[in-house]
Amino acid sequence: MTDPARFELLGAVRAFRNGHQLDLGPAKQRAVLAVLLLNLGRPVPTHRIVDAVWGDDPPENGPNVVQKYVAGLRRVLDPDRTPRTPGELLALTDGGYVLSTGALDTEEFRNGLARADAERRAGHLEEAARVARTALDLWRGEALGGLTGPIFEAARTRLHEERAGAWELWAEIELSRGGFAGLVTELSRLVEEFPLREGLRAQLMIALYRSGRQAEALATFRDAREYFLDELGAEPGERLQETHRRILRNEPPAAPAPEPAPVARPVSPPPVPERPWSPAPALPSWGHGVPLGPRRAENVWAETILAALVPLMTCSLGSWGYFVYATVQRRTARELITAIGYLFAVLAVVALWLVDPSAPNADIISDAEAFGIILAFLVTVLASVHGAVLAHHPGDSAHARRQRRMARQYTAFNPAAARHHAIGRPDLARGYDDGGLIDLNHAPEQVIAGLPGINPIEAHRIAVDRYENGPYQNPDDLVRRGLVTPRAVRRLESWLICVPPALS
Repeated sequence: MTDPARFELLGAVRAFRNGHQLDLGPAKQRAVLAVLLLNLGRPVPTHRIVDAVWGDDPPENGPNVVQKYVAGLRRVLDPDRTPRTPGELLALTDGGYVLSTGALDTEEFRNGLARADAERRAGHLEEAARVARTALDLWRGEALGGLTGPIFEAARTRLHEERAGAWELWAEIELSRGGFAGLVTELSRLVEEFPLREGLRAQLMIALYRSGRQAEALATFRDAREYFLDELGAEPGERLQETHRRILRNEPPAAPAPEPAPVARPVSPPPVPERPWSPAPALPSWGHGVPLGPRRAENVWAETILAALVPLMTCSLGSWGYFVYATVQRRTARELITAIGYLFAVLAVVALWLVDPSAPNADIISDAEAFGIILAFLVTVLASVHGAVLAHHPGDSAHARRQRRMARQYTAFNPAAARHHAIGRPDLARGYDDGGLIDLNHAPEQVIAGLPGINPIEAHRIAVDRYENGPYQNPDDLVRRGLVTPRAVRRLESWLICVPPALS
């Protein structure tokens, strides 16, 4: 009889039995397993597995491919199962495939933190620190390493925030134990890794102050304030402000309690928006119909003109230049392939000019040179028009993705500040860019109706439903409540956020 399998998500997806790592097969098969582990004990419909693993490029026979990968997982995970008998570890139910297991590292991590917090409250600080560090040692790298797509990105962000909260708990325990000087180096590293966690910055200030380094503690606050203003256009929160005030008054600051993980509360949103709404222009779209964040019109036109002029000014030789820039900004394969295509076209032009050059005083140029001139003209016109169109419809840049990720993290640990600074509210004047997020819980229905794939009737239903049935916890609630199609949510998920409403 074999021992139950043990699964790991806090790093690359792995499985073990009897201390030996199992071969989980190809990457897509591991991704199917990851979807099931993220919904442990709950049935997952086949179409949701297809959406999570393949995104916007599903295979034609998606259910059959999922069935094949499930069969492969059963052979690895349930080797004692007799062929053609129902699986016990990985079963098929009316609601979809469901995975049950005895050990998962994410559950061990959470259970360890709960035990560490209980030991801390009981005054057993040494044991609390040991248990918390043991839980943190379960992390082997980035969660769900190597897996891409909105479903995995959202899960990775949640786990990332849980890890940050765990480090805050550990730091609070260590501060309570009195090891101030030894904490400075570790907390400095953690602030770099989790720059939006005010708790870690406050703990670093306390460790510096209690080590007799008051000036450095105050400098840490100045750095934090500058960072939040630059990145979010927001002042530090009350926790950091109070720590700063106490240090200025030379009062021993209290260690900030670790920020708890966000808990879903069925609270109905207020019937009126938090701020007056004024009509906003429709959101532009590009590619697969994704909304974009605000962008200054003069910057768009300047880039459009530059993209059009580069091929003309370089006589086609620089036709590939703007597309290299677009590749760096967007980090997508499409722009990279386009840049390479134009580069090869330019090389072909040069080769034609060099293969059979005519004499300087010749009245007639060679056929190769003539063909090279024609090709250069075509490349110049095509690259100029193509570049101008691409620049005028900027798509989703790496900067916008980074801003959205940071805004999500900021919302996760400080929802009140997110509401105050109107994250996900493009209808309001703001001093920073959140990457184009749309808050399903607070954005007016006119803004939601501007999303590609969402018509005014659906937007009205979304606005009414969030008031009658409570706020949305995540974009998938739109599907579960029968408001929009799964495909529409999948295309927009990267731009949707659900900021928790204020408690009434």
